[in-house]
Amino acid sequence: MTHFLLRYTLAPDYLERRAQLRDRHLALAWAAADQGRLILGGAVGDPVESALLLFTDSDAARAFAEADPYVGEGLVTRWEVLPWITVAGADAATPVRPGA
Repeated sequence: MTHFLLRYTLAPDYLERRAQLRDRHLALAWAAADQGRLILGGAVGDPVESALLLFTDSDAARAFAEADPYVGEGLVTRWEVLPWITVAGADAATPVRPGA
């Protein structure tokens, strides 16, 4: 199994505009988490400059972005789904131990 990162590039006025869409965005995120598709998600940076969401499959990540009001309303200016080959940690998809 491979993990997938959904990476968002945010509009310069993201923080000013997100309040009106945040509940809808979070409802979508928590629904994906409750279904076991979204593992983690959140903003990156202080101040916020981007966002990352970790999914169990690429189709779920794409479907999320396509349904996300942040994308639809232009708070996200660019998004991409990237495979993330996790190798260390309890939840690594492809665990690799030293000396392997």
